[in-house]
Amino acid sequence: MDPVTIFALVAAVFMGISIGASSVAPSFAPVNSSGKSNVMRLALLAGVFAFIGSVVQGQNVADTVGSGILFGSITTFQAASILLVGSGLVIVSVLTDYPMPTAFTVVGAVIGSGIGFGNALNFEEIGMVVGFWLATPVVALVLAYIFAKAIRRFVPKEGSERLINYLLLISGSYVAYTAGAASVGLAVGPLQGLQMSTTSLLLLGGLAILLGSWMISPRIIKAVAYDYSNVGPRRSVAALAASGLLAQAGIQIGAPVSFNLAIVAAVIGSGLVESTENRSDEKIHRTVLAWIGAFVLSIALTAGIGLLFG
Repeated sequence: MDPVTIFALVAAVFMGISIGASSVAPSFAPVNSSGKSNVMRLALLAGVFAFIGSVVQGQNVADTVGSGILFGSITTFQAASILLVGSGLVIVSVLTDYPMPTAFTVVGAVIGSGIGFGNALNFEEIGMVVGFWLATPVVALVLAYIFAKAIRRFVPKEGSERLINYLLLISGSYVAYTAGAASVGLAVGPLQGLQMSTTSLLLLGGLAILLGSWMISPRIIKAVAYDYSNVGPRRSVAALAASGLLAQAGIQIGAPVSFNLAIVAAVIGSGLVESTENRSDEKIHRTVLAWIGAFVLSIALTAGIGLLFG
C-alpha cells in the first residue's frame, strides 16, 4: 500500500472521529439536558447506534459525496486533502464548543477540490444538497414546536416520568442511528476510488465514529444541551423526533445531512413552547457565522491545495 493511500485512510479515520465528536453528539444532547443519565454513558450509547446506522444505511450519502458532487474520479491525494481539511475544521469546532455541521466542511472541501484538481462540478446535485440545508432549520424548528405542543397537551408533566424516560432513550437511540447513517459517507465517500469494498469502508468509518463519539463528544453534548436551550424531558423528545425525521429524509435522497443544524434548530423550536428566554441568541448568531465561514474556508483550502499540488 503506497504512502498516499495510507495517508488517505488515516485522514478518513480522523474524519470519522471528528464526526463522532461533533455530528453524533447532539443526538443525545436533549437526553443529557433532562439530567437522567451520565454524559459518558450517553456518549458511548450514541456511538454504538451511530455505528449500526453507518453500516446499515450509510451508502446513499457515501455515493453522493464520492461521485455525485463532482464529475470524474477523485484521486487518492485529492481524497486525503478533502478529509484532512474537513476534519481539521470540525476538530476546531469541538475544541471551541461550537457544533460544526460536518456536511458543510466536507461538501465545501469536495467542491473546492473540484476547482483545484480540475473536476467539473455537478451543480444540479450541489443545488439539491444546499436546498436541503436551507430547508433544514426551518422545518426542524417548526416540527419540534408542533411535537412539543402535542406532547405537552397529551402527556401530563406529573406521573409520566417513566414513559418520558423510555421515549427519550428510544428517540435518542434512533437519532444517533440516523446520525451515523447520514454522516459516515462524509468520512469514506471520497475513498470510493480505492480498491476497497463499500462494506469495508462503512465499517472503517463506523468504528471511527464510535470512537470519536465515546471519547470526545461529551463537550459538545453539554454545549448543545445547555448553551442553546434548557429543554425539559418532554421537549427533548420533540426535538429528537423532529431532527430524526429530517435526517432520515436526507438519507433517503442521498443528501449529506447537516445534522447539527437540524438538532440545534429542533432544540430551539421545542424550547419556544415555554418561552424564548432560555436561548443564547449571541451564541446562536456566532455559530451560524462560524458555519458559513467554515464552508467558504473549506472550499478555499482544498482549492488551494489542488492548485499547488494537484
